[in-house]
Amino acid sequence: MAETTALNARSFSGLGAGFFYHLLATSIYGFGISLLLDFGTHKIFLYCSAAAVFGLTFLFRGGLRSDRPMAVLLFLVVLLTVQGYLMEPSGRTDFRFLEHLLLPVAAVAGVVLLPEQLGNRARLTHKAMLAGLAVVYVIAQWIGFEVYPEKFGLFSNLHFLALYCVLTLPILFYFSVVHGGGLRWLFILAAIGDALLLLKTQSRPGFLALMAGSFAMLPFLPARYRWTAFAAILIVPGVLYISGIYGFDARVDDLFGNLLKEERVAIWTETAEMQRASSPRQWVFGHGFGQFYQDYQGYSSFHPVVDFSFPHNFLLELLYSHGLVGLILIISAYGLFFAALVVHTLNARDSVRKQAGILLVVVTTVHLVHAFLTLPFFSRSTLYPLSLLLGAGFRFFKSNRLNG
Repeated sequence: MAETTALNARSFSGLGAGFFYHLLATSIYGFGISLLLDFGTHKIFLYCSAAAVFGLTFLFRGGLRSDRPMAVLLFLVVLLTVQGYLMEPSGRTDFRFLEHLLLPVAAVAGVVLLPEQLGNRARLTHKAMLAGLAVVYVIAQWIGFEVYPEKFGLFSNLHFLALYCVLTLPILFYFSVVHGGGLRWLFILAAIGDALLLLKTQSRPGFLALMAGSFAMLPFLPARYRWTAFAAILIVPGVLYISGIYGFDARVDDLFGNLLKEERVAIWTETAEMQRASSPRQWVFGHGFGQFYQDYQGYSSFHPVVDFSFPHNFLLELLYSHGLVGLILIISAYGLFFAALVVHTLNARDSVRKQAGILLVVVTTVHLVHAFLTLPFFSRSTLYPLSLLLGAGFRFFKSNRLNG
């Protein structure tokens, strides 16, 4: 996405382009809301976003043009898709993987093409929308606990609730720092409510992800604050452990007391054994989409109870499905994205851009750590929120270059 009028546009203009910009804004924010509140309308908004991106790109001058980050992403998606299907055993093709990989590209492009402000009159900024959605998320999930006691807020899986808690907590913390007055207290209260939601899930990957994101922030802080922040990051879990709130102490004791018996350790050990049985060709190119589920049943000690469809570890999952080729490509892509975030944040010309860059580093870190331990890589649960993070990152890169 070389120069885009989307980043320069201050409002929707023109009948034709205006329609597509409205469609794009509605699609991207609708997509985000459907993820946060588990509405199940993800695909509808992604298809609408794809239509808006297509219209702006091929019918008007406000669309995508050649740009290295987007070109790398498209190359990676196409390569992983083709490789995943070519390595599948013949006679079995699951097209969900095609959908999970291709549709999020529309969200990435859509975030980059969003105008700087929404609407001709209200002129809402994306920061205001993001702040409002984070607060709404916390309120909605607490209401969900009351209305649906058998669920985890509005989600049926505790890890989904935990994922969006760790994604929204840094956002709420950010707004509690940059805003003053009554708004600051609103964001502080929302952050506390979000933290309590995370504690209610008792999700250990969630706690680990949040700590990883907190540590990722330290290098960007002024030197005089780093040790204080480092101590605070360590003290908070200690206070939670002593208080025993929502069984935090019991979860920690169980983790360290039964580490070698932990479910994930057993799955990783059995997956490594299964990987060793791969042929040289499979070591290089993998076994294809969905084959882990089929093969693992013969190795799993959990088979009589439950059959896992992924090893709860991105490295092992990618190695089995796409071999060393896919594993190296995705690690390299993640590394390049993180490196670009760090460089653009350090080189930001003003404090506002630097704060936005730090927020992106933190949120991307918590997403990676949490999803790494709890979700399949090639699932919409991982790739849909990742698409919004990639879009925000690409937009951040472009904005820094245009204003550098």
